[in-house]
Amino acid sequence: MTVRGTPPEFAQHTSRLRRGRLLSALVVVAALVFSPTVTPLLGRLWRASPAPLTLPALPTPGSSNAGVQRYAQSAQPFQQALNELQVGERRRVTLSEAHFQLFLRASPLLGQARTDAMLEMLSSEVRNQNPGRGRRSVFSSPEAALDSAQEWLRYLAWAAAQPRGAAALEAAAPVDLAPGVVLAHAQDILAASSAAHLAPGMLAAIVDNEQSGQGRLYGLAGLLRDLTDTAALRTSEAYGESGLSGDLSQTVGLAQMSWQDALGQRERFHELGMSLGRLSFPTTEAQARLALKDSRAGLLLTASRLVGYLDVQEGQKARPHTSARTYFTGPGWHNNPALLSSGQTWPYAWNAFFKACLYGELLARSG
Repeated sequence: MTVRGTPPEFAQHTSRLRRGRLLSALVVVAALVFSPTVTPLLGRLWRASPAPLTLPALPTPGSSNAGVQRYAQSAQPFQQALNELQVGERRRVTLSEAHFQLFLRASPLLGQARTDAMLEMLSSEVRNQNPGRGRRSVFSSPEAALDSAQEWLRYLAWAAAQPRGAAALEAAAPVDLAPGVVLAHAQDILAASSAAHLAPGMLAAIVDNEQSGQGRLYGLAGLLRDLTDTAALRTSEAYGESGLSGDLSQTVGLAQMSWQDALGQRERFHELGMSLGRLSFPTTEAQARLALKDSRAGLLLTASRLVGYLDVQEGQKARPHTSARTYFTGPGWHNNPALLSSGQTWPYAWNAFFKACLYGELLARSG
């Protein structure tokens, strides 16, 4: 029975959507009830995590006149950030010494460009700790930010000292890490970053951020993500759009990109000379979801989207977008463009910078 004044086609379409939404809900419930993976997954969620490894301390190299002169350029923004926080003189001396030690340790490990980018990120973080700015920051104090950077440097030095397996890399990491997933898709990451002229480590850091932690605290969320993605795909294939399940599954794939954004990449794909290979470029929601679930195609679409954001920030003439700054800005654009464009700092982008440093080296070995 149709509502008076409503075209029969519209009523039929509405009825199909209702059935699609009901189907989505039933798929999710049935999968949770009958899936044999739920019980062991819940067991992992409440299992105690192993104690983190104690990594060796980093030695502090000596300073040269040239190094001190280069450091002076990075020291000024940090001192200005301390001014905004109205840091007292004694505390300022301690923080300044720690900042200089960070520079000395990072330079031989990361190189000049990545060290400069790290110190720029650190100065932004400390500025954002000023309550008067009303911005997000990762930490509550300059000391905590410096400690985190030092911890990451210790980890990066340990990881670079000799080849490490994925399990060892994950166990020693300062934050949740998914090296097994990233390295399993190394060739897809390298192919996508090469096609879009991006830093491979930066794209790998995004994959890691999106995939890490699913075996522990976010394991249940990871399972539900897979279930809702499947429900949304099947519903969109059957009814042309995903309905309620699509609301629960906004992003798809290794890098968690929205299917709407995927559809919008056609023009840039053509401009960059990129191709999805065996897949045709998607024109519907179902096709876009299928493309994003394919690791190579999904990463190509993600890389294209990143080029668009970085073109806005750096300009097309800055291509290829492979600078050390993109280790922070690329993941920032991917995760939260509003925060990145307003100069804010938050854990996703902060940790992605160091992950990009890690995976840049690991992917260079695997390539």
